[in-house]
Amino acid sequence: MGVLLDRDVELGELSRRIATARSGSGCVIVVEGPAGIGKSTLLAAAGRAARADGGIVLWARCSPLEEHAAWGMARQLFEPLRTRPGWDELTAGAAGLAERALAPEGGGPASAGDSMHAAARGLVWLVSNLGERAPAVLVVDDVHWADAPSLRWLALLARSVGELRIGVLCAVRVGEPAAAPELLAELLASASEPPVRPRALGPVATETLVRRRLPEATAGFTHACHAVTGGNPFLLGALLTQLLADGAIPDDDTAARLGTFGSEQVARVVERQLARLPDGAALAQAVAVLGPGTPMRHAAKLAGLELDEAARAADALRSAGVLDDTPELSLSHPLIAGTLYTRMPAGARARHHADAAAVLVRERAEPERVALHLLRAEGAGEPETVATLRDAARRATARGAPQTAATYLRRALAEPPATAGEEADVQLELALVLAGFLDAGAFELLHRAVATADTPVQRGTIALAGARMCGLAGHFETSIALSRDGLERGGAIPPELQARLETELIADAWLQAPTVPEARERLGRVAGRPPPLPLWRVNVAWEAVADARPASEALELLTSAIDAGAFADDPDSVLRTLAKILLIACGALDEAREHCTELIELARPRGWLMALAHGCFMRAMALVQAGEIRDAEADGRLALDIKLTHSPPEALIWGVFPLVDALTELGEFADAEAVLEDTGYLGDPPRGAFAAPLLLETRARLWLAQHRYADAHGDLVAAGERWKELAINHPGLGAWRVHLSEVLVERGEFDTAGKLAEEHLALAERVDLPGPRGAALRALARVVEREDAIHLLGHAVEELANSPAQLEHVRALVDLGAALHRLNRRADARLPLRRALELAERGGMRLLADRARQELHAVGARPRRPALSGIDSLTPAEHRVATLAAHGHSNPEIAQQLYVTRRTVETHLTHVFQKLGVPARADLATCFAGAGEPTPRGSVRKAALSVSSTAPDR
Repeated sequence: MGVLLDRDVELGELSRRIATARSGSGCVIVVEGPAGIGKSTLLAAAGRAARADGGIVLWARCSPLEEHAAWGMARQLFEPLRTRPGWDELTAGAAGLAERALAPEGGGPASAGDSMHAAARGLVWLVSNLGERAPAVLVVDDVHWADAPSLRWLALLARSVGELRIGVLCAVRVGEPAAAPELLAELLASASEPPVRPRALGPVATETLVRRRLPEATAGFTHACHAVTGGNPFLLGALLTQLLADGAIPDDDTAARLGTFGSEQVARVVERQLARLPDGAALAQAVAVLGPGTPMRHAAKLAGLELDEAARAADALRSAGVLDDTPELSLSHPLIAGTLYTRMPAGARARHHADAAAVLVRERAEPERVALHLLRAEGAGEPETVATLRDAARRATARGAPQTAATYLRRALAEPPATAGEEADVQLELALVLAGFLDAGAFELLHRAVATADTPVQRGTIALAGARMCGLAGHFETSIALSRDGLERGGAIPPELQARLETELIADAWLQAPTVPEARERLGRVAGRPPPLPLWRVNVAWEAVADARPASEALELLTSAIDAGAFADDPDSVLRTLAKILLIACGALDEAREHCTELIELARPRGWLMALAHGCFMRAMALVQAGEIRDAEADGRLALDIKLTHSPPEALIWGVFPLVDALTELGEFADAEAVLEDTGYLGDPPRGAFAAPLLLETRARLWLAQHRYADAHGDLVAAGERWKELAINHPGLGAWRVHLSEVLVERGEFDTAGKLAEEHLALAERVDLPGPRGAALRALARVVEREDAIHLLGHAVEELANSPAQLEHVRALVDLGAALHRLNRRADARLPLRRALELAERGGMRLLADRARQELHAVGARPRRPALSGIDSLTPAEHRVATLAAHGHSNPEIAQQLYVTRRTVETHLTHVFQKLGVPARADLATCFAGAGEPTPRGSVRKAALSVSSTAPDR
């Protein structure tokens, strides 16, 4: 390779930045400039230098043809490594998800959105593992033409690249329209330093290059060449090629005749070269259509040449500088490729692409490769074209590239499909992939698909698939409308399909106040002859809970539905969510957590982020009630982090209230309010939505903890109204009466407070659940005489002691201790307060721990101070990291499980070692083993009862 001219400054700057990346402060490095300025040459030189220094260098060169290739740029980068020893080690752990993008068949089943996130996350961890092996540089030339999935991954990688020994070196052409402008802008903005901009060649460098090809050139001639090309290396080379071909004398006379030389002149140079090579012109055009790296046999077939003719033409084109020197055929510069391609008439281009697709089909190429050409061919109503595009879309979806799949399916619709039925199927497929990356057009398309379907069965099947997708995304109104369309557009459909549509419609109708009457009416139509569908029982259970019937009735229905395989047969139904809500409402916290954990353990290693978020926020709801606040905060934080970036706005509310509840019980009021503010939920939540009163009650609990009674009063009154609109009376869902009675006591409205407490107690007796009953007894204790309050609170403690509702149990213990203190029974107060403090500290219920500690001080006890060291001093995030480390997980494994960076894990562990007073992770198992097992829940039950009934007044 020759020495680069006038590039010492740029190469020095690139070397400095790459050296910084090698040291562990990874970065994105951008080389920016106009076409022909030498960006590719500069990248090549920097890459060779990095490789000579012992680094791993991976290359990709993007092209316009591949802007719709699923992970085209990523596959170029990593394909050479996949066949080398050590690939299995590189793809260990979460990095194995990268195979979804890189393997020919993509990954296993998942939603379109989850496939996309899983593939991108796997590629990030693959690069992380690569950096652990040796410093690495990812070189991406012409990144403005990169496909959207690859750009999304690079932008994601850029957020954590600073912690890796990785440099991402990109070249981008100024003024060139990008394939994915927003993603490209995000990537380029992540560069820590301004772009490196190669300068135009100076007069001396220009003279050197001119005289390499025309040794006899005069000084005036070399100066003229510099002036007309502006020092652009590629334009200079093209100008010299033209002059040599014309036999021009490189003297001052020729210099005087030189005019401006730009891209238009390059086009004429290329055309004149090809005019002298007829076979070469056909071959060059074929390569321009097929793209870089074209096998000789493909180009020959498209050009209509025999292989030996094509080989001779290729040699001639290489000699002319039109093709580069690689074994597979590539035009020597993107400007040449662009010139050849754009100067073909549009119709000829389209025919060439259709012929290229046919060549690739005969070669049994991947459907995705064929689809790239079909995108540029005219529609001709060919069934094979529609089939190929649908196949390519399925593969792109499996790879985690739903936007690419959508492009293929739009082209399939333009072909168009041969029948209305096939068109409806393609519309459905397109809608499902659009929903995967939150494109609002998915919902309109679903309605069109239902209307286009040519049989009632197809219409119902499409409606069901669309309704389930919309329901899971929180678009309940659209889901209901689709289910109605499937049921009501005429024609008979099989009873099972009808039952599934009815079941889905009712489930979504429960979650919107205006449609609750419809849910009840449809359920009532078949009350005596329900369909033999396990999912149907979940809707019946919902009605039982809404009407505050005994919890055992709903739990029996739920258990039978689960045992009958309801969710194994129908995993994509919103009824799966309803079932978990009902389990939590009915106090079956352990069962709810078990189902959530199953989903989390399925989703986490597969990178299914939306499924993971769903499992985490539902488990956080159960964990809060179980008093395991530290774990609830960790689950809630992860769920909200995922939802903020990967969920539609309609679903965001579900990630908010479990986390705010956990932060409130942790005493982190500022953080809880920040979550509400950052997500826009300090204002009025959506009217009529099931999640709205849950959020209002959560917010009211935060205001109560801060003694902001007016704010709490407004939210609780609104929550009560919303529950009534939803026709839900269950005290395990709506606890607004209990909290509102507390506000009213503070305002001196004891009679109204007492009535609300009695209403809640009556409902709790109807459902026969300890959690709501204990909460009602606590509320009543605020409005009765002190001796009666002791009796009520003692029964609340007894009721709750062995129940899963340990948050409510600790509340009752603290209230009992405080009530005994008010009666001056100081010694008796200490037992429930000590027990409350023990349980609160163990579960991270810091708000209640502080109350218990204050009361213990007031009755003359000496409770231990809040832990500044030891396990109880750990934050929820530190506790989660330390627990995983104690179980033998490495830092990368912990980071992959918790979706954080390794540096975050290292920071948490540093704090853990300081707080626990241990030098290394090997000691963590001992620390956690010594923390002790929880005291049996019923250990203070008899003591509490005896205090409430027989202890003398002191």
